[in-house]
Amino acid sequence: MQSTESFSGISEVALPESPVFSLLHGSVGRVEAEIIPLHAPHLSDLTYTPEGCPADRGTMRLLEALLRSQGAPCDLAALPWVESSYYVGDYSRVGAAGPWQFMSGTARHYQMNMSEEIDERYSWVASTRTASNYLLYLNRMFDDWHLALAAYNCGEGTVSRALSDASQKEYGMIELPGETDAFVPRYSAALQAIRQIERGDPVLSVVLVPPGLDLRILAAETGMDPQELAENNRGFLREITPAGQRNWEVIVPSNMASIVFKSAWVIPRDRYTVKSGDSWASVADATGVSQSDLMEANSSSMPYAGGFLRLPESARIPVNANAATAAGFYQYTVRSGDSLGGIGALVGVSSREVALWNDMSTSATIHPGQKLLLRGTPSENSNSVTIVRATNGEVTHIVQEGDSMWALSVEYNVSVEQIMELNNKDSASLSIGENLIIKPE
Repeated sequence: MQSTESFSGISEVALPESPVFSLLHGSVGRVEAEIIPLHAPHLSDLTYTPEGCPADRGTMRLLEALLRSQGAPCDLAALPWVESSYYVGDYSRVGAAGPWQFMSGTARHYQMNMSEEIDERYSWVASTRTASNYLLYLNRMFDDWHLALAAYNCGEGTVSRALSDASQKEYGMIELPGETDAFVPRYSAALQAIRQIERGDPVLSVVLVPPGLDLRILAAETGMDPQELAENNRGFLREITPAGQRNWEVIVPSNMASIVFKSAWVIPRDRYTVKSGDSWASVADATGVSQSDLMEANSSSMPYAGGFLRLPESARIPVNANAATAAGFYQYTVRSGDSLGGIGALVGVSSREVALWNDMSTSATIHPGQKLLLRGTPSENSNSVTIVRATNGEVTHIVQEGDSMWALSVEYNVSVEQIMELNNKDSASLSIGENLIIKPE
């Protein structure tokens, strides 16, 4: 959901001349090394097959178009399979997030937005563009895609030191961490599998929309499925584009792109316009908001046609809600008189570590009611923490060939986040024969 440079100066009320999706049908400038050579895919310790690819064709085509628009090879679209199994909500134990697995420090360095409203690490658009720019930078540094991929995994400093210590300065002839040695063959195996997948017409496009736009209202006004719109744009944590002077990008079905673009700039952004024949049930269905919540937010009074309805705060669980738990964190509620140093003392760390965990400076002001993340073990009688625990009614699923986190979440009607949390997994990848605990709804 990253606004492009060409639109960065557009004011909040200005209507751009064209939507961003038109940029995605061809490359911008020269594509660097359009084909990345395979390196020992047969040595991959994980199996990657065309039929086992967890990404749908629409997502794959979108990634390829985004990469091409940045001048990066489409072959890089295989990398999120290795990093996150194409699960947009993936969060590792070291704090890497999203399909391209960005650490918060790297994300800030590349000016990705992370706040209570948005986390662009979970945005297909912003994370793919940022990953492509970073990988292009690494390829120019090392003049070798395999070294660039290795550096993406273990850091450019590690690869540079390995090259300086080696007599033969090429990938496969330098000493790298074991995880990185496995990383490039996995990528090659994934790429080999993806090259065998039949391509279809693009089904997803990216459209520029204004700030402060409630995506549920956009769905209702254009006839889109509000659930589908939300799932494609999980980086907007509250289903609203952040307010301000910056415009944003949303992923929509290609056949809806033109109407969505035109509607987004003329409809009220924070309230629903009542139509003739509307009922509580029809508006609830169009916006994806429960009828009871909708009525409560409007004092159970349905306006006449032309009037407005307010939508309550989104009840959808943000994509990053379980990220802290997966990494061994818990939530602490700030109380009157608390300080970062005092809060850190609860788990035996300094104020600097607490600030680092919460992406803030040590001089930041905290206030009662604010939620902070701590890593450690909370006291048994503490009422200031929220810890998610498994409950009864669980089943065991033995992973079979072709299974994916997404397919299992659909089969058992649960979220991918819940499966990962119950099984203490820091990645959405699966192994054949693995036993998974699942709690069906």
